[in-house]
Amino acid sequence: MIEKIKVLSPAKINLDLLILNKREDSYHNISSLIQPIDFYDEISIELSSGKNLVELNFPGNIVSFDDNLIVKAALKFLTYFQINRPIRISVKKRIPLGSGLGGGSSNAASTLIGLSKLFQIDDFAALSNIALELGSDVPFFLYSRTSRVSGRGEIVEPFEIKKKINYLLILPGIHSDTRSLYDLWDNQEERSKRIDNCNTNWHINKESLINGKKFVLQNDFTPLLISTNSIYLEIFDVLKGLGLDSYSITGSGSTIFCVIDDNQDCREIIKYIESSGDFSTIKAESFEGWHFTFD
Repeated sequence: MIEKIKVLSPAKINLDLLILNKREDSYHNISSLIQPIDFYDEISIELSSGKNLVELNFPGNIVSFDDNLIVKAALKFLTYFQINRPIRISVKKRIPLGSGLGGGSSNAASTLIGLSKLFQIDDFAALSNIALELGSDVPFFLYSRTSRVSGRGEIVEPFEIKKKINYLLILPGIHSDTRSLYDLWDNQEERSKRIDNCNTNWHINKESLINGKKFVLQNDFTPLLISTNSIYLEIFDVLKGLGLDSYSITGSGSTIFCVIDDNQDCREIIKYIESSGDFSTIKAESFEGWHFTFD
């Protein structure tokens, strides 16, 4: 019997993110090509003899126990499958909160996948239903492969990209709030004003090559993010000055990503970007599937 499992919980990149309309249930219909990357949190799940059904060892006090998606995922899983065995979950956190990299949603999906392995339950349909209850990005992370995601996140269609994509991530240390951005998007008059002002300074669409064809790196949140913080334009200017011309913002911000060539030496670029002390950088590449270790 498996008593402990460790799951690598990956971040994600939105290669594009199109907001189509607001739904009657207050969610938004979107279309987004999303790719997992090899930048991970680590989640360990083990059987416990404790008094509580779920124990959580999570760094700091950045998310309360009751609000933590890991806890919500674990409780929903155990309730759905009528499991009363206590578990302990420990997290090594690397993916920053509010960075647009999907750390919370990935943690929730990783918890569901890890528990299904720990208790030897094979019911992906049930996991998918639980995932959608937890958040719009969680169903994508269950697949853990490049996919076109639509609806409010419940439609996940795997998308083959023929070669790995290399990324340079720039983290400006800003916590971006998704709900606030969607509220701004829903205010049509304010949104139009901000987009018009943004377009006078910056052309939104950048291009890269996906499967040998030109692909537009477009994120409909970008002009709204630029309107709320000038740091994005400052970073874009730096990237253009360094000759990096395939870049965008992932999710609702704040991480900026650049698509880089396989053989591109980024050491001097990274050194320059980090020299101000205001930004951190991460090199990553696309990633498919789940990685586990068992005890």
